[in-house]
Amino acid sequence: MSLAADFSRAVGGRIAHVTAHSNLHGIEQNGLRPAADLARQAGVAPDSIALRTARLRVGSAVLTHQRPIAQHLNAAGEMLEGHDAQSWAAQLDQRVFFWPQHRGSAFARSVKRDLPTTTIWLDAHSFAREFGDFIDLCAINSGNFSQGGARVPRGDWIYRPLSEGLDSFHNFRTSQGLTKSKDRVGEISLRCALPTASLKALRVPPSKP
Repeated sequence: MSLAADFSRAVGGRIAHVTAHSNLHGIEQNGLRPAADLARQAGVAPDSIALRTARLRVGSAVLTHQRPIAQHLNAAGEMLEGHDAQSWAAQLDQRVFFWPQHRGSAFARSVKRDLPTTTIWLDAHSFAREFGDFIDLCAINSGNFSQGGARVPRGDWIYRPLSEGLDSFHNFRTSQGLTKSKDRVGEISLRCALPTASLKALRVPPSKP
């Protein structure tokens, strides 16, 4: 089985990107871009938007807040390796995040409590085939240090490159003595922008409940 097929099976066949509904027009025109790129385009220093405690308009885009780290600095300080809260928040802004099919709808519901949202669904197999060298897998919500996330160690190593294979991802934390069972994909991130043409080609209809 190909790497793209392994990925598709692991995430349920499709992946979700959740964004403010007001961002949809810009995304359809310009593709999906990391928050840091959007800041640079708007003439804003990317470091200045890290650890934001409220949704922030940068140019025409509305960025999600980073309260799950900004409001839990003690937990972040204890759990982070090779980073502090500021640098971790900044590296989050260099990625575009997606959720496996089984988590996409739940995450969308949690976000839209205070903001109208849109969920963009992509075909997982085609996504992995085109962007496999730029995809990282993570077992957790890497930016969340609240509740259970307050007790999960993490550093750059928490992101496992898809290019190393699914077995490498599933077994990494067990091999390090950090967990007792194999990991499942909880979060997907892209270390580059997703251009407009790719977005159009990869997009699929909304997932059924």
